[in-house]
Amino acid sequence: MEQKAKALIAWTPAGGDTARRMGEKYLAAGVEIIFHGRAEREELIFLGKRENVTHVLYFLDHKKLLLVSLADEMGGFTVEILVEDLVLPG
Repeated sequence: MEQKAKALIAWTPAGGDTARRMGEKYLAAGVEIIFHGRAEREELIFLGKRENVTHVLYFLDHKKLLLVSLADEMGGFTVEILVEDLVLPG
């Protein structure tokens, strides 16, 4: 059975507004979201595993974020992407 998308959203001081805006879009698309708030990069995988999420979205600023996938069988991966490249489910 495939795990339903569940994301933890965290941000730096420069990424807060964008994180909240994008989180609302994901909620509207049916993704379960946990808004963590400000966090340090080193905390991300620990927080994601603790909350049993498929992805962590860590907004660095209004243009960039780290996408941490915890759902793949290889143990997850982390990539830096542009906010404009995020894909909403549906």
